[in-house]
Amino acid sequence: MKTVKLQDLESPVRRAGRPRRVAPALDSAAILQAALALLEEKGEAFSMRALAQNLGVDAMALYHYYAGKEELLLALMVQRFAALDPRQPPFTQRQGPQRRLLALCALYLELVSATPYFVRLMASGLVEQADVAERFTALFELAVEALDLDKKTRLRGRDALVDFLHGYALAGRPASETAWHASVGLILAGMAAGRTGG
Repeated sequence: MKTVKLQDLESPVRRAGRPRRVAPALDSAAILQAALALLEEKGEAFSMRALAQNLGVDAMALYHYYAGKEELLLALMVQRFAALDPRQPPFTQRQGPQRRLLALCALYLELVSATPYFVRLMASGLVEQADVAERFTALFELAVEALDLDKKTRLRGRDALVDFLHGYALAGRPASETAWHASVGLILAGMAAGRTGG
């Protein structure tokens, strides 16, 4: 039986050829984190190749996790808009409709202002909206339920509100400003007038 020498264990013989490159740890969470940072930095110029370069991996490695750029962007949207959860609304039952609507708008503006590129993607139809529209609609319905509005008025009010919020975010206005509260109040007043004025 041959015994292994201690020096052989401590300093293994280097093989000829290129040294092995240690691959960075890659998983879905790391990809999404790097993709979001790159998307916020590059916007329209975001690409899978640039993402792979940032992660220090071959571009094909990303395709083991996501079929392509659209699937990756969809996963990012799902992650970004997870806070729009009808089971955990950003308002309480005790708040009135205007306070509820302001809380919903503040949350939505915070989400879309951080990455306005998502708004452009949704508007252009280049990527599905995941379930963002359904989530927002469910929360909107909860916010205005006490107003007893007909369906047509609610839909028009929701559409006007979403258009306003998207425009606000695309204009680069910070979500922390409160000047937009008056506009939301006007949209709500218009909805209430639509209920009484027909």
